[in-house]
Amino acid sequence: MLSRVADSLYWMARYIERAEHTARLVAVKLESMVEQTREDADASWHRVVEALSAEEFAGKGHDAYVITQALAFNRFNSSSLLSSLRFARDNARQVREQLSTEVWEHLNKLYLRLQPVTTEAVWGHHPARIFREALEDLHTLEGVIYSTLSHNEGWHFIQLGRHIERAQLVSRLLDLYYRQVPGVTTPKYFDWLVLLKFCTAFEPYCKAYTAQIKPETIAEFLVFDAEFPHSVRFSIDSICDALNRVAPAAPPARRANVERLAGKLKATVDFGQIEELMSGAIVPFLADVTRQCEQIHEAVHLSYIAYGAETVL
Repeated sequence: MLSRVADSLYWMARYIERAEHTARLVAVKLESMVEQTREDADASWHRVVEALSAEEFAGKGHDAYVITQALAFNRFNSSSLLSSLRFARDNARQVREQLSTEVWEHLNKLYLRLQPVTTEAVWGHHPARIFREALEDLHTLEGVIYSTLSHNEGWHFIQLGRHIERAQLVSRLLDLYYRQVPGVTTPKYFDWLVLLKFCTAFEPYCKAYTAQIKPETIAEFLVFDAEFPHSVRFSIDSICDALNRVAPAAPPARRANVERLAGKLKATVDFGQIEELMSGAIVPFLADVTRQCEQIHEAVHLSYIAYGAETVL
């Protein structure tokens, strides 16, 4: 596979995952506002803004309208919903021949439908609805990618991009709940419910732990559960599986560093214990996962995408 093709597929998947994460956080936060006091809602918005790296675009206050505009429709915010979809579409256009017609049409229609939308236009009547509809379209897109693309090397680059992005996004979100943020109130019972909904985890969590909402069991589920798609462990297992299948013909010397980093990351999660994390190690643990994911990203780029011709010769 051409390195430029692999790169575009990889980044297309990362931006689609980022768009889905952004749409879900905004939708859940808008829906949950009616259940919170002003102080709790402000603290929750602060976590959302920081989780999506949008501090410079969201203003100094905690106005829901301003924050929604910054997170969803601000074209200067490279992490906004609209920007993520635009970047995903740009990467998909560059490898149009590698995608099915269905994948391209779903992604293109979603972007074109949201591109003219403004916060003002949707704010008066159930503003969360537009984000729920975007989520439905993104879930459909994920299914179309799964069912209409050959599960070849390119598809595994898509999986690699999706799960590196997901592992980092979930780790960052968890960090904001388990780290004491200056000036922000400590999460309360309802905040932990919202966290589960941010990760589409409320019902799966209740099936595993009943309805007992405890920070330690939430951490155990969202970090270590091997079967839940939005847990850190599930994403890391998927990263390792994808790395075993991409660039099968690459020389062992170029694969060695990537495989070493992936094995190290998997061991970090496989041998982690919730008791140790909850005794004060969870914040450094999540930071380490994020750092190792970034190292894998850089190693993949150097080994499979940005290597020079002299490396092959």
